[in-house]
Amino acid sequence: MAEALPERDTDDKQLCQPCSKKSANRAADIFCTTCGEFQCEDCSSIHTIYAFMSGHKLVSVADGQTYVSSTDCDDIDVNLYRCTKHNRHFEFYCQEDDALFCSKCAVTSHKKCENIVDIESMDGHSGCDKLKNELFAAINSTNQVTELLEDADSRLSDDIRALSDKMKDMKARIIQIFDDFTNEILTHASVYSKSTKDDLAKKKVKCETQIQSMKKTVRTLDSIMCTGTPAEQIITERRMLDDVHNAVKDSTSIHEELSRINIHCLFDDQVKKFKSKLESEFNSYSFNIIYSLPSPSKLEFVRSIELKATSDNLKEPLYTGLSFLPDNRLVAVDNQNHKCFIYDVNLNVKNSYKLPYEYPLGVAAVSDDEIVVTSGYTLGILNVSKTNKLTVNRSCKMKAKYYSISMMNNDNFVVSTIDHIKPFRIVSISGHETDFNIKTPSKKYPRDTNYCTFICDREILVQTDTGEDKIYIYNIESGENVMVQDKLVKLPCGVAVGPYNHVFVCSMRTNCIVEITPGGRVLSSHQVDMKYPRYIAISKDKKLLAVSNSANGARKLSLYKIA
Repeated sequence: MAEALPERDTDDKQLCQPCSKKSANRAADIFCTTCGEFQCEDCSSIHTIYAFMSGHKLVSVADGQTYVSSTDCDDIDVNLYRCTKHNRHFEFYCQEDDALFCSKCAVTSHKKCENIVDIESMDGHSGCDKLKNELFAAINSTNQVTELLEDADSRLSDDIRALSDKMKDMKARIIQIFDDFTNEILTHASVYSKSTKDDLAKKKVKCETQIQSMKKTVRTLDSIMCTGTPAEQIITERRMLDDVHNAVKDSTSIHEELSRINIHCLFDDQVKKFKSKLESEFNSYSFNIIYSLPSPSKLEFVRSIELKATSDNLKEPLYTGLSFLPDNRLVAVDNQNHKCFIYDVNLNVKNSYKLPYEYPLGVAAVSDDEIVVTSGYTLGILNVSKTNKLTVNRSCKMKAKYYSISMMNNDNFVVSTIDHIKPFRIVSISGHETDFNIKTPSKKYPRDTNYCTFICDREILVQTDTGEDKIYIYNIESGENVMVQDKLVKLPCGVAVGPYNHVFVCSMRTNCIVEITPGGRVLSSHQVDMKYPRYIAISKDKKLLAVSNSANGARKLSLYKIA
């Protein structure tokens, strides 16, 4: 846990705004561009408590002062502060009629009203702040809708590809009949795919347009809260109240509408023609494409084996690295006995190989016949034959110590570091080391506290911070990141990419595997048959999951099917 920062001298310093509201003078430590406030460490800690605040951008006080100085009132409509009947500035508020009015209205329309207040004497900041918070909640909700739409789009594409694979499988048995059927089905699927994707795109544009509109309103509220008079703030709140509530209502309506969507693309007519010729061949096939929102996967237990010391393995095995070859053979790196094991799909050992490296850590399958192993400052590339024979191809000396490793693309890996200023780096197949151009936490991670993987389809890097129970999701293209904290995520360790680019993270303290969307939404947790699950791998076809643990005296390797 990070130590609390000492109190600083507040002379000529930017003060914490939440503390100032409580008549306390405390120096600010950060500026939240989303909240639009300078905050001390204690006040800013709320960002780690509430999920809807996890995406807020925190910058230094100096950057915050630049941000504030650059904020203007260009988005404010001057007519917002004038009476539409008399084109005069609002001066009063009638509590009986809940209305703002000018001095002329006071004579013509409110002379019998008793509860009239001079708006200059009212507190307008709190009202604007309430509207602003409502908008933030709506923006967060709409952002979640956008992620759901992106996930649905990904699922649709996968289902279309799966449909084609089903057809190819059937074609092997009934080639002549199936050729015509395939063309007809794919044509209908293509039309459906285009129509549904257009619908998804329209919904996404609608969400993004609404987000921009709400952000514009937030900027207006920020500006008037910073520079406006109390009267202007009161007027802003009263005049914008209905617009804000309508925006929030529209956002909720979009979310509710999507929750009811479940569109099917059926091929009944084509299937009936097929069944008339060869009905028995089609009874086990489903020709439906379903456009659905994200749902958790299901893990079906296959087999588990105990990892114990033997005459060949003098120490209790500790599998710190797992990876599936394209043919679903499993590669496991034993850190304690300095070995590499090859397992078949039933977890039968096919071969073991004594590595020439001390305390190997991570492993990644590069191709059908090649793997890469991390071991401190060494990166080892090994060949794997179809008969499970392992041989060292070459070794590269690294400038940093590396732990977990996963493929980034055909030429590069993403690796997590040990005691390095960068928590993760890029290493090429030839051993060249580079850094990502993204902002990361300023800390060094000891061994066993830092793991990462890469979502190739989305250019997203996922890192787990074991010590702080956090998961960071970095978008490499945009530079944006999301920090995930959840009651299900306790001592997060190994991480892998599963179906629909969902992220599966080992949560040691809760003895489960947590499933998270690429946008950082926690979907569910899957209990596993072991204590302290730490290392994980998912097959290339996303149908198998392997996990090992670090419980002394009760170590296991388990295999699950992903449904």
